[in-house]
Amino acid sequence: MNTLTMTFLNKEGKNFSLRLPKVRTDITEVEVEELMTTILTKNLLFVGEKELESIESASIN
Repeated sequence: MNTLTMTFLNKEGKNFSLRLPKVRTDITEVEVEELMTTILTKNLLFVGEKELESIESASIN
């Protein structure tokens, strides 16, 4: 099973990891980057100090 782990830095300076199980085996680096950018720029998850500020890393395990 392929799990995509995306790690962001929030405004508190802490890491936040989001894991998506069962991603496509042929997902590309560009697709992952676009997904992470969308999550970040549209502020889809948090507000205030926990708001995501930057992309740290991504990996598939």
